[in-house]
Amino acid sequence: MSLAELIRGRRTIRSFNQTPVARELVAELLQQAAGLYPSAEDAVWRCIYAGTPESRGRLADYMMEHMTGSRLGKWMPGKMIELFKKRFTGIPGHVVVIAGTGPDRQASDRNYAAVCSILQNFQLLGWERQLGMLWDTEPMMQSEDFYERLGIRENERFVGVLHLGYYNKAPRGRARTSAEKKWTVYAGS
Repeated sequence: MSLAELIRGRRTIRSFNQTPVARELVAELLQQAAGLYPSAEDAVWRCIYAGTPESRGRLADYMMEHMTGSRLGKWMPGKMIELFKKRFTGIPGHVVVIAGTGPDRQASDRNYAAVCSILQNFQLLGWERQLGMLWDTEPMMQSEDFYERLGIRENERFVGVLHLGYYNKAPRGRARTSAEKKWTVYAGS
């Protein structure tokens, strides 16, 4: 499979089977992904892997604390909350990704972009091994309490959670917007 075919063929996976994802495989793929980034040694980042039932449950609890503490969350039925938690803990693995921040906004943005590039490489490398992923940045994860529970430090920034696992069937591809509809040619004055 060519690189172009791999990129076009990769899909976001939302339904995983129960095959465990070895921590060693995740570490290997992250190492390979970082090695594909031109200046990976300059990127400042770290990951937290939740791949055991206990760690997945703890991560789900951290997310649920913020959601159930909100005005809307207080009105959510208990069954709905339990359903969400069961769905989340049923996913075989979660990689929480954290990027370092720099001395100024430009340095922070450059590092964030580098980490995002590494994660895209990680998703493609995982896809080659039939490992599907969903990059998640839901609002329920965007809270200081959640960051504190994860141990995110003052000089760090939350990038997202990659939910991952093996899948039985990849979804069909959707029609893509052509590049011409996404760009403008600057013609000067």
